[in-house]
Amino acid sequence: MTGNSEKGTVATIGVFDGVHVGHARILGEVARRAREGSLLAAVVTFDPHPDEVLAGRTEPESMLTSHDEKASLLAESGMDMEVVLRFTREVAGLDAEEFIRRYLLDPLRLKTLVVGHDFRMGKGRQGGREVLGRLGSELGFSVVDVGAVLVDGLPVSSTRAREAVRAADLTLARRLLGRPYAVEGKVTRGDGIGVRLGFPTVNLTWPERKLLPPDGVYAGVAESRGETFKAAINLGRRPSVGGGSRRLEAHLIGFEGDLVGERLKLNFMSRIRPEKAFSTTEDLRNAIRQDVITISQLLDKT
Repeated sequence: MTGNSEKGTVATIGVFDGVHVGHARILGEVARRAREGSLLAAVVTFDPHPDEVLAGRTEPESMLTSHDEKASLLAESGMDMEVVLRFTREVAGLDAEEFIRRYLLDPLRLKTLVVGHDFRMGKGRQGGREVLGRLGSELGFSVVDVGAVLVDGLPVSSTRAREAVRAADLTLARRLLGRPYAVEGKVTRGDGIGVRLGFPTVNLTWPERKLLPPDGVYAGVAESRGETFKAAINLGRRPSVGGGSRRLEAHLIGFEGDLVGERLKLNFMSRIRPEKAFSTTEDLRNAIRQDVITISQLLDKT
């Protein structure tokens, strides 16, 4: 996303991890008002996540979207500019007025600030709707509130989406995100066990901080080179073939070819079963065969 902010911006601020359906409503309002005012649509995000700085959260896999995934989703939402601010304790110590003056007012020529229903900013989170309204009147920008999006009677949030992924409730995750939960990475060469079993797999790396669902077998849809394939996804340590580090691999049903070095996206649709150890190679082969049949049939119905 690129753009020259000299013409002025309609902007929003937040982490936007997951870019869920609640975020989509805010971003849609930003894009609409920017078009109507012949302005740029801008989103200000943070890296690292503020919780990592303020609460000392160090979980290695906790983000719904990598930076690249988030940037792509923001662009698809109609944003002309993404400004990524490095979140530090100094930034956290700025009050709402200082933050707006330093990062929004002059750099982005802010005309309208769009915020969510529970948005608060600045030191001690003192910058709520009343404070922002006063600052807007004093500094020359308008403030627009966007109402909450509810799923099952509760506001959509990144926290709810993370909880759904961690519980392998991929149906709920899809409703919260507005799309299947996905992992995107580079295909690497495996050890050939899938080929020997009759079910060749692609092995996928994933971003360091990316949240993965629990280990198990999943029905999924793979995307690469502009094509899509049904996918039998296995996530785990492969206890039937010696265990080891956690791996993400998928058998692409009906695919023949080599994707090593290519980018691949795996959309997780539903969990079929937990990972388990089989006593013989033949038992493992039969289980995989049944998984592929089950997954193919399930995906035919979706």
